[in-house]
Amino acid sequence: MLYTFLNAIQGVLVILFVLMLGYFLAKYRWFDSKVSDLFAKLVVNVSLPLYMIANLTSTFTKSELEHSAKGLLIPFLSILLSYSVAVIIAKVANVKAHRRGLFAAIFSLSNSIFVGLPMSLALFGDVATPYTLLYYMANTTIWWTLGVYGIIRDNKTENQKVLNIDTLKRIFNPPLIGFLIGVGLVLLQIKLPKFIFDSFKMVGGLTTPLSIFCVGITMYEMGFKNFRLDKDSILVFAGRFLVTPFITWLLSHFIPVPKLMRDVFIIMSAMPVMVNSAIISRVYNGDYEFATAMITYSTVFSVVIMPFLMVLIKII
Repeated sequence: MLYTFLNAIQGVLVILFVLMLGYFLAKYRWFDSKVSDLFAKLVVNVSLPLYMIANLTSTFTKSELEHSAKGLLIPFLSILLSYSVAVIIAKVANVKAHRRGLFAAIFSLSNSIFVGLPMSLALFGDVATPYTLLYYMANTTIWWTLGVYGIIRDNKTENQKVLNIDTLKRIFNPPLIGFLIGVGLVLLQIKLPKFIFDSFKMVGGLTTPLSIFCVGITMYEMGFKNFRLDKDSILVFAGRFLVTPFITWLLSHFIPVPKLMRDVFIIMSAMPVMVNSAIISRVYNGDYEFATAMITYSTVFSVVIMPFLMVLIKII
């Protein structure tokens, strides 16, 4: 148990070091919002899709991938159940009416790429990446449909269509397309030429450091001044770090999956609030200040909580 705890701390410290490096480079004006936008575009549109293709084709055989497919049920069901719990809690606990859709979204959905992927790599290694991507697939689909729909409903004056071409484009984004291409190559048993595979792997190696730098820059720009720990904030933390991981663990008893897959899903379900929540809230005139505070503090708290969660999942 002590070894697991120390090993988890080592993995978290790697994340924390790069995170603080990004934070201080932003503080000393080496990085700014334009650099953060550039890093985010590189990760989402270039390095992450290539990383997924290279990792999937080198990690899975056809039979292993087919066996893992049923694992998708756990993230889909756990997020949907957690979202339902959040809707009930929002009414019972009298969460402010203009933030209830946002509350349900950030209660149940996690930052599965910019924090989740680096954290998963640090704690489990490259072998965990395909399982991380399975969770991401469920997370991003529910976010751009049910999650965004709830946020739009927070503003009663908005009359936006949720299921439209724009939404489909966001669901089928480059990382998800990269994931699907990787799956296709594995199922068709097609091997990439060595120079292409090595090129994809090299560019894909940018994903983790650039992702963490983005979070560090975002944390600096958001700052810590305006945060107030109120009832709604505590409930969001409970959702992120207790309720959703617990539901994920519970479902693994009814849907048997490999232990590593289960552990990755639990860790991914306990990741901080999605960065997109602040952007979407601002676009649809929602409570983006609340979303911003939750992103900042759930990211900080996740670094502290992860070692303890790693020990816990080893025990259970």
